[in-house]
Amino acid sequence: MGGMAYCELCDMDRQFCEHGLAERRRYAAAIVPRLLISPNGMAHFPGCPHKGGDPDYGRWAELDMPRAWERLGNAEQLPATGGKSPSLIATTRCQDCVSHGPW
Repeated sequence: MGGMAYCELCDMDRQFCEHGLAERRRYAAAIVPRLLISPNGMAHFPGCPHKGGDPDYGRWAELDMPRAWERLGNAEQLPATGGKSPSLIATTRCQDCVSHGPW
């Protein structure tokens, strides 16, 4: 299928099926060690398109904590562990990253 990951159970590209989504969520919770916190407290995976092409992360923070993505999904608020603005607190997750990440 031209390089697409195909789900035999759903008969569709894994990018759009529930099994692919579950796989991406497991990967996001277990593998991605670092998240970025925007100035408004939203957590993003590195590479999320919300930042656009602006390379300045002077007002952003980093979050490197076990199961941070999952914990944020359970409504926990997590303090930054580094970055340029370490006083930020992640309060929510980017919905694009929830649906499609990690980038």
